[in-house]
Amino acid sequence: MQHHARHPASHGPAPRGLSPGCCPGGRRTIGQNTILALRLTGAALAAALVSGALAARPAAAAEGLYLTWNDCSQGSTAVSNRVFDCLTNSGSNELYCAFIMPLAAGNVVAVEIVMDIQHSDTSLPDWWRLDVGGCHEGNIQAFADPGGRSACNDMWQGTPAIAGIQGYIPAEPRGAGSQARVKVAASVLPQDAVSVDGSSMYYAARIVVNNDHTVGTPSCGGCDKAACLVLNSILVGRVPGSPGGDYFLQTPGPGAANWARWQGGVGADCAAVPVRNVAWGQVKSLYR
Repeated sequence: MQHHARHPASHGPAPRGLSPGCCPGGRRTIGQNTILALRLTGAALAAALVSGALAARPAAAAEGLYLTWNDCSQGSTAVSNRVFDCLTNSGSNELYCAFIMPLAAGNVVAVEIVMDIQHSDTSLPDWWRLDVGGCHEGNIQAFADPGGRSACNDMWQGTPAIAGIQGYIPAEPRGAGSQARVKVAASVLPQDAVSVDGSSMYYAARIVVNNDHTVGTPSCGGCDKAACLVLNSILVGRVPGSPGGDYFLQTPGPGAANWARWQGGVGADCAAVPVRNVAWGQVKSLYR
């Protein structure tokens, strides 16, 4: 089910995209150096969600969420499973979050992405403890640009978009020690708002996990263990007052296209953190 939201007429600026693992408890905090570039990914979006001024309509057939390694789903190098030998601290692993809108929309200024991790072990190994205080802290980042890839459309179309990890929360979404939730926001200023159509596949953001501390001393064990990553939703934010409001996307692309596996994914139940139709009370909690 796809939703749209109407924003309040006015609101204050929202926090800048934060550094990896910056948000204990998964909540944003407004620092001293806040900027307007993520104004619709913090206070404005929260206000719209909490206001309850939301309506629902059926998703069009084209709507879809896509999650792949190396490139977006349409790229020749894109893969749904990433295998890494875990023998080096060099390099990184790039996840591409992409989407197809159910219909065309203008005045787009922001996306908020929710991705969940389900590990094959009963608890997250140190390599996946990317949260504050975790062994692998500081080794997850988000970028608005597609990193030189061009198989899908760049939704930001050359505008100065910025992105950041808004939260990395172990034990979410369902309280299991083998799970973690990742929240990403990307946006531009209102004067740089873009338009998207209802048929093209768009890059929304890249999520990059660095290989630092994989080997040597100190190191973070568990890189070789399997996991499944699920792109659960993308909230497409628009300039306040835009007809039709914002769009909440949660329909997977064909063939579980919103699933990406790590080291084969064996033993990691992707369906343990499924995309599913949710009530708006639940949706609000995703973006707080």
